[in-house]
Amino acid sequence: MGARLAPAPPGVQAEDADLVVFGVVPAGDDADDVGGAVDDPDVGLVVGDGVAAVVAPVRAGFSRPRRADLLRHHAVLDALVASGAVAPVRFGTVLPDEAAVAGFLAEQRDPLRAVLERLAGRRQHNLRVEHVEEAVLADLVARDQEVRRLRERTRDLPEEASYRDRVRLGELVAHALEQRSAEAAVVVLDAIAGLAEVRVRREPSATQAVDAALLVDVEREQELVDRLEELAAEHHEVLRVRLVGPMAPYDFAGDVPWA
Repeated sequence: MGARLAPAPPGVQAEDADLVVFGVVPAGDDADDVGGAVDDPDVGLVVGDGVAAVVAPVRAGFSRPRRADLLRHHAVLDALVASGAVAPVRFGTVLPDEAAVAGFLAEQRDPLRAVLERLAGRRQHNLRVEHVEEAVLADLVARDQEVRRLRERTRDLPEEASYRDRVRLGELVAHALEQRSAEAAVVVLDAIAGLAEVRVRREPSATQAVDAALLVDVEREQELVDRLEELAAEHHEVLRVRLVGPMAPYDFAGDVPWA
């Protein structure tokens, strides 16, 4: 099946226009129209054999992207994932014309199909878990004798007179928080084991226990939410749990050749 752009925005010769690429979707019987999923009249498809690229003509000045361009990129992809598999493409990807997009789809048909098959029926959620800082610090002072001693010693002294003690206190607190973050990360990730494919975005730190992307089967999303709500209730005094999604699988499309 030859590639084609559908629909073409009014007044635009799509075959000659630079095209910004949002992502790749399966090319089904209704692949000629993305209007039902995306509320953006300029967005269309270059359709190939079994796969299609979601594209739009590049606006003037796109070589210096604006925040609005980034928001549009995410809005298009997040709208598409609500109706089926989508493999996001890196923001700012531009190809010179429809023929270049079609050529790419033909060359990479099999890898693209494999990525879409892996992502079918699955969406991304982002999980972040942070300490309730006041509660954790209070517990640390109560439990750690050296931290308590240094805190009391430096409390009423000028900064210059207690510099070394303050540095040491900061080191002890940071180390203790990192350790607690690592322990909390184990608890949280063990609690959702089997419910999602997990990609850790940042390792536990003094300020954050978990920053992870989760790839979740659509039919198990509510189960994931329920599990995390139970966890948040159990540890509400010391942990803040935040789940954002669903969204397009931005962190799981690394196999897309141009992602």
